[in-house]
Amino acid sequence: MADYTLRQLEYFVAVAEAGSITRAASTVHLSQSAMSTALTDLESALGVQLLVRHHAKGITLSPAGREMLVASRRLLASAADLRSAAQGLGGSLTGTLSIGCFEVTAPYLLPELLAAAAAKLPKLRLQTSEVDLADLAEGVADGTFELGIGYDLVDDPRLKRWPLRTLPPYVLVAGDHRLAARRKVQLAELADEPMALLDLPHSRDYFRRVFAEADVTPNVRYRSTTVETCRALVGRGLAYTVLNLKSAVPMALDGHQVSAVPISDDVPALTMVLLNAVAAKPTRRASVVADLCRNLFGSES
Repeated sequence: MADYTLRQLEYFVAVAEAGSITRAASTVHLSQSAMSTALTDLESALGVQLLVRHHAKGITLSPAGREMLVASRRLLASAADLRSAAQGLGGSLTGTLSIGCFEVTAPYLLPELLAAAAAKLPKLRLQTSEVDLADLAEGVADGTFELGIGYDLVDDPRLKRWPLRTLPPYVLVAGDHRLAARRKVQLAELADEPMALLDLPHSRDYFRRVFAEADVTPNVRYRSTTVETCRALVGRGLAYTVLNLKSAVPMALDGHQVSAVPISDDVPALTMVLLNAVAAKPTRRASVVADLCRNLFGSES
């Protein structure tokens, strides 16, 4: 029989995420001394040092602590799943599910997912985070997120990938651009024009591959870490851009018209994927929400 408690593991995770016993104690409405005692008892029960205390500078995780953080998150998720199953007795799911979403795709996906979940799983709370691809991969692998949604651009053996849909790249030009009404365009036709690059890690490498496959060197005049800034630059006639997800409306946020034109070159597409950790057994709520994501965002949705 284990001589540690789930509550102690919850406190340990809270401290690890807060980086401070004081901040974590305040978050869970516990005194600092009680929090410290619980953590000391946990370390004693496990027989390892989990935290390195730094006077007046918070804490860091020991090597054992980093491994235990992943295991603790998974155990707490399983415990919450058991609690949810007992409360629902096979009916509605309860509790909280943490989902990470690639920040570029989040505006296109999360509102639809949250609306569908609110209608079909009203007792389940989805806790969403919008992060870059590296943080998404790490968050799924270490148990911060039970599920992740993003692009298949990070090769991480700790992750299991479930393809949702293929997203070929397209050119976005101003509504009055000379190519706006074209059915398709070759990237070479835009080689001399200024480009606005979606300049994010992994994404920028993908766009380089797109142009390399078309044997074109783009004239990158502007760089932005947000899709909407790129779209706004296009709407103003300052540049064109290349994107994958399409907006439902043909205009930038400031009201200027834009036009999406398919690319005729044989260039690589992106794959949108659902992610979970190889080492973690999916909880019931994660499996149900994963099925919901497949229904909403799968290639045949």
